[in-house]
Amino acid sequence: MNITASTACAAVLGHPIAHSLSPELHNKIYQSMDLDIVYLAFDITRENFAKAVKGLGALGFIGFNITIPYKETIISYLDSIDPAAATIGAVNTVKIEGGKLIGYNTDGVGFLHSLNINNVICSQRRILILGAGGSARAIGIALVEQNPKEIVILNRSLDRAKKIAFDINEFAGRNISYAVSNAPQNVDIIINTTPLGMWPEVDKSPLEDYVFCPKTVVCDIIYNPYTTSLLKRASASGCFTINGLGMLVGQAVKAIEIWTGKKIDNSLIKLVYNDLRNKLK
Repeated sequence: MNITASTACAAVLGHPIAHSLSPELHNKIYQSMDLDIVYLAFDITRENFAKAVKGLGALGFIGFNITIPYKETIISYLDSIDPAAATIGAVNTVKIEGGKLIGYNTDGVGFLHSLNINNVICSQRRILILGAGGSARAIGIALVEQNPKEIVILNRSLDRAKKIAFDINEFAGRNISYAVSNAPQNVDIIINTTPLGMWPEVDKSPLEDYVFCPKTVVCDIIYNPYTTSLLKRASASGCFTINGLGMLVGQAVKAIEIWTGKKIDNSLIKLVYNDLRNKLK
């Protein structure tokens, strides 16, 4: 790739960030589409977050992604926010336009992309979401439109779980979700939105003693490691498992469309997905 003074820049901010595949994913797409853009990853500590955000704007970046733990923190630095992201209460994509920071959330779109490429249907299914952060809220709100039978939120803080369940019900216009302190057994789909099991703490799992039913689809939005401790246990019990790579690709595609206004061909999306999958396996 030929980087010059006119090359546009984008980035991902998070902590930790060394595990991120986003630079490789984005740069593959930019090069394949002959876009003069380079994508970088920045490990930003909390005390430097404000300076980093301001710096990207000053340097003329076209936009940036936000990952753990700053998806909610970033909101106070924005000039405007997409209505869907405002409802979710978390932002993972920022467009810089005319010096203004505009926030979006592509978590829900990315997760639905992952379900679609794995032919998973949510209609009339009972779904358990692990975690109560920005990703859990975004995914829960996206799933509402897929007509599930029920959405159950499990989190260490029952109050946070209740808040997300309330927000999902407000968005859905009906009582479709509720919070629990113990994981129920009779669910069709389990989705881990917590960082438990993410590199480098790969031995951790949000469901240490859970007994999986073979008919259950178990999803983890973590993609590094490729197969988390949760997914290993679920697979050993006969469950169909999905990691976070499809969601990552879906998020990236939407972010690039937001920043550039260009649609990405499905054949390129599949090619990049397969390249990354083969690398991670």
